[in-house]
Amino acid sequence: MGLLRKSLFAVLFAVEASCLFGCYSFTASTLPSHIKTVQIHEVEDKTLDPVLANDIHTAVVDMFRKNAGSVRLVNEEANADFEITLLSYTNKPENYNSSSDVETYRVTIRVSVKFYDNVKEKIIYESKSLSADGTYDVQKNETEDRHGQARAIEKLQDLIITNALAKW
Repeated sequence: MGLLRKSLFAVLFAVEASCLFGCYSFTASTLPSHIKTVQIHEVEDKTLDPVLANDIHTAVVDMFRKNAGSVRLVNEEANADFEITLLSYTNKPENYNSSSDVETYRVTIRVSVKFYDNVKEKIIYESKSLSADGTYDVQKNETEDRHGQARAIEKLQDLIITNALAKW
């Protein structure tokens, strides 16, 4: 009976541990306690593609709302400022079929990011160049804006969380 009890305990412990690891989500609990508000500025666009800049801004705001806990986003003076500059955008053929027709394209978006603590007057996180890409398959009727850009923006969100938010 003791062996059965130990085995059952080991199984329950493994299940509980996997649940804890699977339920991890990033929150602002590691953000300095004095930061209660953040202003996410409009994306400065060096590419002359205002739609893409707006899509990046919307994605970062959404990402922030999902991951920043009780920190409020504001459109005025804030405890911290989050700034993004869209530095470059490319859309290039990636793969060709045997007839030399393009099958897939690769979209690449490069941005700079700066997260500044206005209270302590110091940079929380800064990257002069974050780059993400997304491919789309024209043979599957995928498009540059709906598929390639969306995939690249999603990767940018992940990079920002990994690099910027994790530094908090």
